[in-house]
Order: sequence, then C-alpha cells, then structure tokens
Amino acid sequence: MNPRNILKENNFRVTSHRCDVLNYFINSKNALSHADLENVFKNKIDRVSLYRILHSFSEKHLLCKIIDSKGNITYIIDQQSSKNNTYQPHYKCKSCNDVVELPALPKEYLEKLEKLNIEELNFLAEGTCETCTNNK
Repeated sequence: MNPRNILKENNFRVTSHRCDVLNYFINSKNALSHADLENVFKNKIDRVSLYRILHSFSEKHLLCKIIDSKGNITYIIDQQSSKNNTYQPHYKCKSCNDVVELPALPKEYLEKLEKLNIEELNFLAEGTCETCTNNK
C-alpha cells in the first residue's frame, strides 16, 4: 500500500503531511487517537492540520472513525468500507485496546441500511479479547 497512490486514487492533493499520516496508519496495527498522532508528529504537524487530515480521511473511507462506549474517538485504516462503500463493524478489547475488523454485515442488513439514508453509523463491539482473557 503506497500512500501517494492511495491519495491520488482518492482525489487528494498529495502532501508530505498526508503521506506521513497515512503511512503511519498503514504500518500500525492499532487504532490511534488524535492525541496519539499529536505525540508522533508533534514537531512536524500542528494539531489543527492533523484534525483536518483525520476528518478528510474518514470522510473518504481511508480511515474508519471509531467511537467507543466511553466516547473516545480513535481511527484505524479502513480495509473494507472503502472497497465496498459499506459499513464495517469492528471489535475493541477493553483491556489492551486492540481493534480488529469483524466480518462484513449480511447483504440484506446492508440493503435495509441503504434504504434508510444513514449518513453515519458507528458499529463497535467491545469486550475482552482471547489473549487478554487467557493472561488473567
């Protein structure tokens, strides 16, 4: 996954900041918050620019915006939604904060959602993953 190509394919102007942020997500296995990214890019990208990048990436389905039960917002690279232009459920472990994509929703469910003209849907299951459960 080349950040420059992804940006071009999604009609973004290619900038070093956008490339850096997208590349960081591509190489990360975890969901990241705005604050996490501020720490990573603190001397390179100001917080407002970072917010705008995250917002535009989530609007174009490059990133999936995840809001957990505590209201915390994190972002993860969006593997499926951008390909299918659909809603992708995720699972977040409350212990290690790991976020993984769940299997796609059934077709009949997605067809029903399309008829409702939903503009935003946050689908997040939360619990304790198998690894954390076994380590207790």
